[in-house]
Amino acid sequence: EGIENTNYFVQTSKKKVILTIFENRVKKSAIPKFMEILIFCSKNRIKCPKPLADSKGKFINEIENKKYGIFSFLDGKSKNNWNKRDCFLVGKTLANLHNKNLRRSFKLVNNLGILSLKVLYNKLKHKINGLIPNASKPISDEIKFLTKEWPRCLPKGLIHADLFPDNVLFNEDSISGILDFYFSCHEILAYDLAITLNAWSFFDGQFKKEFFNEIFKGYETKRKLNKLEKDKINLLLRGASMRFLLTRLYDMVYVSENELLEKKNPIEFYKILKFHQNLENINDYIK
Repeated sequence: EGIENTNYFVQTSKKKVILTIFENRVKKSAIPKFMEILIFCSKNRIKCPKPLADSKGKFINEIENKKYGIFSFLDGKSKNNWNKRDCFLVGKTLANLHNKNLRRSFKLVNNLGILSLKVLYNKLKHKINGLIPNASKPISDEIKFLTKEWPRCLPKGLIHADLFPDNVLFNEDSISGILDFYFSCHEILAYDLAITLNAWSFFDGQFKKEFFNEIFKGYETKRKLNKLEKDKINLLLRGASMRFLLTRLYDMVYVSENELLEKKNPIEFYKILKFHQNLENINDYIK
């Protein structure tokens, strides 16, 4: 499971493990920090792959100019069809992750933050209309709006930043693990919630209000959002939509077919962005 790196299941004489080879999207210099995050989360009962040291105590090694690590095996599978209870558990799990890491400083910069969107757009602007007809100017206008209106004073901490269904493992009716922390960074906590809401609340192109509500309810069982966070949720949802729209467009344009990266359709997030542009506040989603 997970799509950002190459993963191999390995059965040893003693146990099952996962061999992960870090691909180009993960910066080599950032890998030790990601290992630190996973070790910290494992010690604090966050269900995630635990890095395993070799006989020399090293967590990271290299083969053919690529870094790799060995991780504990997690039972379970991701779901292609999820329900309200699954969404409630996802929200609760995300808030638990935020709470556990609030007192620990992982100062990882968000390389795909709001200020990077214009740079990413400039690399794509002459290609966008060929992939999504007449979308280049609306995307440019939205980036200008987001850059101007983006909130600066919301609570921050370590976020997952990629809690999509393929990064959550279920064992029957419970969550057995969270995968792919490789976009984790120090960022607005409610932005992470917005990423998760976008990922789980749209099914077959349709907004599922009941899924949105259950994620929100589950999250607030562990961490209550303040008034300003709720007031800015539409803006955060739009920003989260733009982030994945642009990175999917980038992958379509610049990632070769020879690279082991699963390309996903950017039109999905263009439609999600349009959906949010027609709403204004939290009550439009939960009532």
